[in-house]
Amino acid sequence: MSDKAWSGKTGGTGWMQRSLIRMFRFINPALLYPVVWVWVLGYIAADSHGRKGIWHYWRQRLGYPPLRATWNLYRNYVCFGKAILDRFAAWAGRKVQIRYDGIEILDTLSKGTDGFVVISSHIGNQELAGYNIRMPKPMYVLTYMGDTATVNAQREQAFAAMGLHIIPVEKDGSHILDMHRALQEGNIVSVHGDRMFYGAKTLQVPLLGEEASFPEGCFKFAAAERKPVVSVYMMRERCDRYTLYARLLSDGQFPDGNTKQNAMHLLEAYTREIEQILRKYPHQWFHFYEFWKQ
Repeated sequence: MSDKAWSGKTGGTGWMQRSLIRMFRFINPALLYPVVWVWVLGYIAADSHGRKGIWHYWRQRLGYPPLRATWNLYRNYVCFGKAILDRFAAWAGRKVQIRYDGIEILDTLSKGTDGFVVISSHIGNQELAGYNIRMPKPMYVLTYMGDTATVNAQREQAFAAMGLHIIPVEKDGSHILDMHRALQEGNIVSVHGDRMFYGAKTLQVPLLGEEASFPEGCFKFAAAERKPVVSVYMMRERCDRYTLYARLLSDGQFPDGNTKQNAMHLLEAYTREIEQILRKYPHQWFHFYEFWKQ
């Protein structure tokens, strides 16, 4: 994967981001949704790298003919723009209404004394779950801190308000020790399973009919800890309406003693769940780069 695949930064200047947050303290983000339908046209034109990746998603992975793929590429960007506005609105203090599918999995694990791992993805609006749901036990979120100063500050404040703790990604890998400690103390550790940086070790499995690369680290960590593993997806239905899906990937009992093999079992279960979610929400695929190996 190219080191230009994902910058890890939210678009816009710090002033623009702060202005949005102030604005959403007084208005509903839905008032700006019509603007998104126009604004993304310029963004699509300028974003040749992301546009190419989304085009291949609709044409090659979902098999849409050219005109239909073009229309759905546009809708994909619009959905992403709305998701970004919802996130800024959350930083301004707005809450969303959530319907739950599989919440009993999280309830059961949260009431136990053992820790568990949550693996999320960049489909839907996962960050909103952290801003709207207070878990009954501490959650530690592995977080890339290379975003803009405004975004980092707002994320930290919102997480702190919900009792969430950030574990920053460290270049020397020392965050693994913090994650291990949190699990051993019976807490929740949340990681993303579908984004990585240049040079990271990967695992390859098919996704939507084509081999794709995923970060090896989070799946090997979850397999080595032998704790329950859940995948979670926060999917947008309409303004202020989301559905949170929780799916059990492993109960922590792995049949194979080989950590890498167990990591592959987890990854295969994870990608099956992603495919199920994308069948219902294809426009909430938010990987704006060449995700699949070419």
